[in-house]
Amino acid sequence: MKIAVLGTGFGAYHVELYKKIGLVKEIVVWGRNTEKLEELKEKFGVSTTTKCEDILKDKSICLVDICMPNALHKEMALKAMAAGKDVFLEMPLAETEEDGRQIIEAAKKSGRRVFVALFLRHEFAYEYLAAAVQKEHFGKCRELHVKRQTPPWWGNLDVSRIGLNLMHHDIDFVSQLFGKGKAVHVSGRNVRENQSVVTAVFDYADKNATVYASSAMPDTSPFSVGYEAVFENGFVRYYEDRYADGRLDTKLEVFTANKQEEVALQIADCYEAVCRDVLESVAEKKPSVLDGEHALMTLEMICEMNRKLEGK
Repeated sequence: MKIAVLGTGFGAYHVELYKKIGLVKEIVVWGRNTEKLEELKEKFGVSTTTKCEDILKDKSICLVDICMPNALHKEMALKAMAAGKDVFLEMPLAETEEDGRQIIEAAKKSGRRVFVALFLRHEFAYEYLAAAVQKEHFGKCRELHVKRQTPPWWGNLDVSRIGLNLMHHDIDFVSQLFGKGKAVHVSGRNVRENQSVVTAVFDYADKNATVYASSAMPDTSPFSVGYEAVFENGFVRYYEDRYADGRLDTKLEVFTANKQEEVALQIADCYEAVCRDVLESVAEKKPSVLDGEHALMTLEMICEMNRKLEGK
């Protein structure tokens, strides 16, 4: 299999993972920074180019991995699919619903596939809860609360940006479990420049799902994620706190009428699992949990939330 990676920022990490997985025969990396390209060439033995058309014209390339700014996702995805290649996009699928729909429509018309790096789908604690919900291990899920809190480490995450750039994975997790829902109620505010808090409640016929995010945590606080899920016959909670100095505090627990149980967490690189999923899905033509159509549903939920925040 021969693939291409567009971008030398986070794209460099994707290259590292592809080399580790070992299912790729050849990798071509496109970028504008010739020094970074040379570093990747020397470190991983990849081919490099500063001309994107070289990749589009190469009929032996079957997959284009797009690690570029969100605003360029649609343009590059459409060009790649028009050239007969499948596409793997860093999240989000696109910046707007219209751009997302154009990408998915182009995939349908061209017969190509679109994958989006929604890595929670390969994160053990979230896989555990997804199985509990789908198989009703503790009866039906009646309430879900998901959170994500960060110190100011990631640039501008004000009210207008936090949905797409911080809440995306958690909203996708909700849509994976329950679908789009009937309505969303949202409140949010900027706490200080580039830092905000937002709470979104997604309504379903027999449950609610709340997604809370804060980009206004102090520098001394951890990057924190987690969830609490109320079932008919049980309660599941998970948290993970990662500190700037490398400390990690995490736990997954289940409570039922008869017992309290701590579930052993399987620690693995979910990004490696994402890249493996994409490669195996392309090579073996099998379904993937990173499907672009579902990513479009998530994008629509985020855009609806943003409209509510803007009072529209």
